[in-house]
Amino acid sequence: MHKKITLGAFQKAKENEQKKGARIPSKNRLSKVLSDYIFSEMNFSIGERSLKNYFDKSLEIKETNEDINIAQLDVVNGLCRYLGYKNYEDYILNSKKNNDNDVNDIVHIDQDGESTNIDKLKNKTLFARFRSSSALNKLLIIVFSIIVLVIITIPLSNTIGNQTRWMVWQEDHYVEVEFDAEKYNVNQLKLFKEERIRLFKKISPDCLETIFFNGDGSVNIWYGKNKDKKLEYFTALGLHPQTGKSLKPITHYMIDKYICN
Repeated sequence: MHKKITLGAFQKAKENEQKKGARIPSKNRLSKVLSDYIFSEMNFSIGERSLKNYFDKSLEIKETNEDINIAQLDVVNGLCRYLGYKNYEDYILNSKKNNDNDVNDIVHIDQDGESTNIDKLKNKTLFARFRSSSALNKLLIIVFSIIVLVIITIPLSNTIGNQTRWMVWQEDHYVEVEFDAEKYNVNQLKLFKEERIRLFKKISPDCLETIFFNGDGSVNIWYGKNKDKKLEYFTALGLHPQTGKSLKPITHYMIDKYICN
């Protein structure tokens, strides 16, 4: 959802700047527009580079089911407000209605384990009915609300309980850890994936011994740059553990130029 919000905000900023006479506004200019808006509306300062990085990452995974993670809630709310919504919750509610989904859905758990509360609309409706109802109707509404809450809470607890395994990147591989917000940065913690633990490793390829391609010609090694802009090599497709950018498949050109030179 953060990916969709980011792309939408940059698109709207682009359209607004074009209306002002900028034929092809740069990403830096659009980032500044959004940065200034968030500071003005939310009294929260976020650098233009950070917004540009969120946008670049959203573009990289635009056609996939992956999402980006914007840790600062003020930034998310600011982007939603720029798009014409009150906040993130209002954006979620309207997205649900636009998709013709049932507005009585209370919680959505996405693939990254993010829980989004969308029960505000239903609560408002119940509250309005409650105020205008008789004593008997009020009692029935209370009983019905308790039953609904129990029905919702039990499966929700099971869903969240099944998503309590976590992993973090350590030097050259992922390891399973307990959730500890004090010990680990929120961006470090990833939902546990067994194939990431088993297959995803960082290696130092050797020109003679490393098997770069499988027998059918498919790629066996992927590469990407770390935060210091240095090339690193991995044993499976995925995102770079530090930068979050998609890794690229190895090529004969890369092997000859950077490994076997």
